[in-house]
Parts: sequence; structure tokens; C-alpha cells
Amino acid sequence: MVYNREVYQNTNNSTNDKEVFFNIEVRTDDETRVAEATKATRLVACGEKPKNGLVLSFLDSHTELRRSDAKIGNGYFVDFSKVDRRQGAGNLSKKQPLPKAIGSTNHTIIDATAGFCGDAILLALMGFEVIAIERSPIISILLRDGMRRAKKDVELVDAIGNKLQIVEGDAKQLLQTTKKVDVVYMDPMFPEKKKKSPLPPGRIQILSQIVGSDSDADILFHEARKTNAKRVVVKRPNHAPTIGEDPVAVHKGKQVRYEVYGAMG
Repeated sequence: MVYNREVYQNTNNSTNDKEVFFNIEVRTDDETRVAEATKATRLVACGEKPKNGLVLSFLDSHTELRRSDAKIGNGYFVDFSKVDRRQGAGNLSKKQPLPKAIGSTNHTIIDATAGFCGDAILLALMGFEVIAIERSPIISILLRDGMRRAKKDVELVDAIGNKLQIVEGDAKQLLQTTKKVDVVYMDPMFPEKKKKSPLPPGRIQILSQIVGSDSDADILFHEARKTNAKRVVVKRPNHAPTIGEDPVAVHKGKQVRYEVYGAMG
């Protein structure tokens, strides 16, 4: 089955103040992907697709998001199987700034800004239990498809177990009902540098185009601090000011840092 529908995303669930146009394309008979495509058309409204629109494509092998001028199969999709799983001094080393900021005695994490789950999957593979919250319905579709395919990777399933859970929703509201968690983690969209710099990777450009600038990051930060979490960790670029006053610790990498704040309860 192949069909196309031109739609645009309503911006109620993001901080993007611009309409983002999609061409939803179904090139599969897979029941789960067809159901997701049907859901996607209900989440957005009909409209004329401009030349710079995006294509949400449901294929036999995966679901991808690509620019309208890209070839089928050359879009971005979530593939947890490609995560670098080296231990020791590798990608999953707990000596790196991120796990240091999380803390070795903590176990449960809410990733309040999941995005494509790049950090969430790493934390889960390190042994933390992670609930990743993503408010964009479009990105959530890609995440669910990625999780579905990940379950077919035996080695990945053995490594991750049930330590990563993806939830679609607005973290600002969901955090208000959080009962018990050790860490709330945030990775909002980075503010632009004052000086011109190379464009971020394509997946980050697409993410920014869909979710906007995360202009409500300060509100989310304050909601996170009102939970009963032991700490709130915020990922920031080294060029940007701290999101809050007087972090209790800062763990710096080459390009980013992880600010640690105590929760106010």
C-alpha cells in the first residue's frame, strides 16, 4: 500500500511558533506502522506543503523523517542498535561527565526532554532505569518505531532489558504527578552562539525544526526542582550561561557541561 497526504503540525505541543509541514507517506502494509500513520494524520491539520517541507515516511523496514528533496530510505530514523556500547573508557564509561553528574548512588531517572533518546539509551545501557518523556507526537512515533525494532536485536535486549521506557506527553504536567525518582534530567535545545558556527548535525536541525527552541525550558527546570528528586541535571553548551543560580556541581566536557542542582521538593 502506498499513499500520501500533505499535512502540517499544530504547534500546541511544542514551543515552535512556526507551522511545520509534513507529507505523510505510507509505503508498507505493516499494521503497526499503518496505525501510527493514521494517528499522525489525526494529530495534524491539512494544508499545502511548501518546498521545504518534511516527509514522515512509513516503510517496511522502518519509519523515517526526511526532507522533501531527499531519497526514500535516506531520512533520519531512530536506530538503537547502532549505539556504541563500548565499556571501560568507551561510550558507556561511568567516568564520563554525564554519569558523574547523575551520580553513582542514583538509579531512577526521568529524561524530561527525550528528543531522539541519545542520552536516555546510553544511561539505560549503563544500568540506570530511565523514563524518557517526549512531547512531540512526530518524534514519539520515531521513538516507538525504534523501540519496536530494538526488541529484535537480541544482544541489545540483553543489554538494556526493561530499563528504558518512552512516554509521550508534556513533562511539565507529568512531573507534577511524579511520586519517586532519583534524578530529573534535562537536555533542552541549545541556544544559538552569538558568532557564526557550523550547522549542527542534520538530526538536530530536524529536531529543532519540529520542536522549536524549547523556550519554556526555564519553566520545566522549575517544575523539575519542585519534584522529590534528589537532583536535577541539565545539559548545557559551554558557551551558554547556567540555567539556574549556583549549581551544586558542574561536570564539563569538551563542548557541553552538566549542571547539577538540588531539588527544592
